[in-house]
Amino acid sequence: MSIQSCLNWLVEVIPHGDRVGPLAVAGLVNDSSASANWKVPPAINYQEYPTGVILIPMGSRTAKPFSTTNLVVFAPENVPNASEDNKLIACGDALIVDPGCLSEFHGELKKVVTALPRRLVVFVTHHHRDHVDGLSVIQKCNPDAILLAHENTMRRINDWSLGYTSVTGDEDIYVGGQKLKVIFAPGHTDGHMALLHVNTHSLIVGDHCVGQGSAVLDITSGGNMSEYFKTTYKFLELSPHALIPMHGRVNVWPKQMLCGYLKNRRSREANILKAIEGGAKTLFDIVAYVYSDVDRRAWISASSNVRLHVDHLAQQHKLPKDFSLETFNSSLADSLGTECNSCVKYIACREELLVRLHVILSKLTEHAASTLGFFNPEFQKDLWAAFSIKMDMGLR
Repeated sequence: MSIQSCLNWLVEVIPHGDRVGPLAVAGLVNDSSASANWKVPPAINYQEYPTGVILIPMGSRTAKPFSTTNLVVFAPENVPNASEDNKLIACGDALIVDPGCLSEFHGELKKVVTALPRRLVVFVTHHHRDHVDGLSVIQKCNPDAILLAHENTMRRINDWSLGYTSVTGDEDIYVGGQKLKVIFAPGHTDGHMALLHVNTHSLIVGDHCVGQGSAVLDITSGGNMSEYFKTTYKFLELSPHALIPMHGRVNVWPKQMLCGYLKNRRSREANILKAIEGGAKTLFDIVAYVYSDVDRRAWISASSNVRLHVDHLAQQHKLPKDFSLETFNSSLADSLGTECNSCVKYIACREELLVRLHVILSKLTEHAASTLGFFNPEFQKDLWAAFSIKMDMGLR
């Protein structure tokens, strides 16, 4: 079976039609030009798809429903580098993306790094701990490694004392002669990056896409809904053959996934606008309306996306004239505990307590409903405001 016939087999299939699984095709085809020139250390679980692209899920400080971050590894057979490329930013014999494992997995990461060629390139999609927690291991094992990241990412990373090369997008990386294109992909954060592996036309998407559900944009690190939409459209224009997220499985239907993301975000934004047009003025009002069917413990994380959607609606001049952004912004501190504060520790502590308060308030309102024989939403809202203000004064 030829490589081309396998590729045609994959390209020509349609959703819900008969098809051969891409992993089965990868097993049938032995592309020596793409296969790795190193072996994954024994006892380490990994996946190779597309051929030559190694994914090693490693335990990390990520958010549920995930528990691992995919360490992406390239170590192809050496072929001549394209030295005349004027967009060349780095070249090496191996590349790893997002070493973000927990300390108990540093031993496994060390085995991977020491098994790789010394000319190592390290690419970081963004600064979150579940993507950079293993950088200290790389510094010790291979201090000559080249680190690539956006400037906004590097200024938030404290675990790298060696030099680094800043990337902004459109640069080229050559690993064993294979080309990867750097893609600026803001939205999740203001320094978020992606990588297009040209040989397989697969796209490493960082946290822009995840294997299940959708990612929360980080409002504290420049997360932006308008940029998120632009990046999603950019990914669609690239027409990748596969999406490689840092959490969850590889997606072999990129167009369907990306269009699904756009549809979901537009639907959520339409519901937010509907809530506002229906009289919602505060963050609590909007979240309670839009996420009424969602576990209230998820409202805290959902609130940041609501804020970004409201900003996006404002940029598009879609907000009703009687909706006051000043009133909305002033409600942030008392509504869901995401008050802008320079102390990150304060915010983290506050959000954890607020989640617990949601559970307590839910039980109180249920008790009141069973006692009084009816449920009054205003009672829950008043309780929330009272507890939020009391707690805020205590934490300060």
